[in-house]
Amino acid sequence: MPVYYFDTSALVKRYSRERGTRTVNTLLAKRGKTAILGTLSITEFYSALALKAREGELTRDDWYSVLFKFEAEADRGLFHFVAPSSRTFVATKQLILDHPFLRTAQALHLALAQELRSLRLSLVSSDRQMLELCRPLGIKPINPEDD
Repeated sequence: MPVYYFDTSALVKRYSRERGTRTVNTLLAKRGKTAILGTLSITEFYSALALKAREGELTRDDWYSVLFKFEAEADRGLFHFVAPSSRTFVATKQLILDHPFLRTAQALHLALAQELRSLRLSLVSSDRQMLELCRPLGIKPINPEDD
């Protein structure tokens, strides 16, 4: 039973036609899979779509349709959500000390995926910096843009 942790870059691909969308949709269609999102991805997702709307990549109606589709899929249980704990934030400190180039969201996603490592999950992301750190942290990386 495959377990996938999707960061925001991968989640956006579910709802926006771009490089890697097909791979994300294929992973989410697998029978018996578990798709995990960090709760921070919700706000990042809304913000990323707002940017696409501001830049004219999405109409306002399309933006609202995408939000509705995401929320409907989440309500139907497509995604399992995991929230950072105080332990997560301690782990982000160590990740940032070890890798000072990490941004806030990168460190949070990696720390959450690290906490769930016993599930033998794969981290799905198009963020190359995060993907490079996965293997040393015991996490299998999947870049949907490598399809």
